[in-house]
Amino acid sequence: MGEEIRLYLEGKVEDVMTWHPVCVRMADGLETLVEMFNTYKFHGLPVLDEQGKLVGVVRDTDITGIFARRDPASRAYRKVEDIMHAPPLTIGLKDSIQDAIMKMFADQTRFLVVMDEENKMVGVVTRIDLIKGIRCEKGADAG
Repeated sequence: MGEEIRLYLEGKVEDVMTWHPVCVRMADGLETLVEMFNTYKFHGLPVLDEQGKLVGVVRDTDITGIFARRDPASRAYRKVEDIMHAPPLTIGLKDSIQDAIMKMFADQTRFLVVMDEENKMVGVVTRIDLIKGIRCEKGADAG
């Protein structure tokens, strides 16, 4: 007889997230964005306005998507605000890892911005982060 392995999720977003994320400003040029993606190897970044307030997110696919477009208007993109997504997809600090996974799959995104109880950005959580919440339980095989 073998052992049966059961996978389950445990924990809250705050247990697996990245605190104090790297951010870009909406007025930053796309050259700054490219440099940030090359430096940090993230799939997305929160976007802040001039006052430091969260206003959107920008993903690696947003910058590479410029080259997939064939229309001349795509050449007009100059700043992060031209390609960012607003409002940003967010999740609460105390939400479960299961909730985060469901939200990511429903919204087809690789990361969520994490907000605290006062609706202030405190971090980000990625699909890879969520794997930290998977637990394995060994038990006797029922067969």
